[in-house]
Amino acid sequence: MVPFAQSIDGPSVMARLAKQSLLLGIHGRAGIAVAVGERGHILLTNNQGKTWVQKKSPTRRTLNSVYLLDQKTIWIAGHQSTVLRSLDSGESWTKIKVLNDPETSFLDLLFVDSRRGFIVGSYGKFFSTIDGGNTWIENKQEEDPHFYQITSASNGLLWLIGEFGTVWKSKNQGNSWESLDIDYEGTLFGGVPLIKSESIIVHGLQGNIFRFKNGSIWEKIDSPTNAILHRGTQLKDGQLVFAAGAGELLLGSDKSRLFQVVKLSDKAAVPTDLWQSEDGSLLVTTDRGVFRITLSELNKSKLND
Repeated sequence: MVPFAQSIDGPSVMARLAKQSLLLGIHGRAGIAVAVGERGHILLTNNQGKTWVQKKSPTRRTLNSVYLLDQKTIWIAGHQSTVLRSLDSGESWTKIKVLNDPETSFLDLLFVDSRRGFIVGSYGKFFSTIDGGNTWIENKQEEDPHFYQITSASNGLLWLIGEFGTVWKSKNQGNSWESLDIDYEGTLFGGVPLIKSESIIVHGLQGNIFRFKNGSIWEKIDSPTNAILHRGTQLKDGQLVFAAGAGELLLGSDKSRLFQVVKLSDKAAVPTDLWQSEDGSLLVTTDRGVFRITLSELNKSKLND
């Protein structure tokens, strides 16, 4: 039997330039937010993203996604089946064993309440818990697309987005899933469930944007870019924002179905994820750290472009 080689891991390095490094995921709740990225970097803010502090991490592996269950309990998922948990608002972190596979990348995670949660990733990996993350069960798939995002809507619907035009919907908290035929076989990286609606806008490669309407109707939305659309969010004022390509955001209204390119202050930066803070500011993770954009700055940039 050939020995199975495990990759070496260890605590992350506290780095002066961590705040300017590649960051891939961000999430917040109330006054705090956490951003995660390469080399196990974990950054924490408690002032709406005005300043960030690096926290000690038990891994040097790339971290892809973070989810704040509440202001105390925070989960992170990353490369090589890495899962971390904090029970003290991100001050300290513990490795949680879900899967021991260096070939698996966990790409996103979500908790719908204190007990039920999900982790999704490469090659159809899908894990769920019903006891707050103490135990995880793998839900094996007939096919193995990369699952890039799992997200929830305000009406309780769950959405799972991935490779090969994968869009799944669950009306019962993930107990069963319905596959929706989008008539698109490219990669989708995420979706934005629309507030007070059963609709969702999904996005992916080459600037592709699709809106799912009532029933089973998909509408392709004109996009002003061919860049990859990594993540999106709907702001509190109803506007939609997507993280797109080098130094770009797409900003628009769902009602008009028109999107406009807005440039970041650093046009060479690559946006990867977004989160709107409690004060309304938009926090954007990039390969050069986190950008903080106020709503007035965002709307001014839209008008000036």
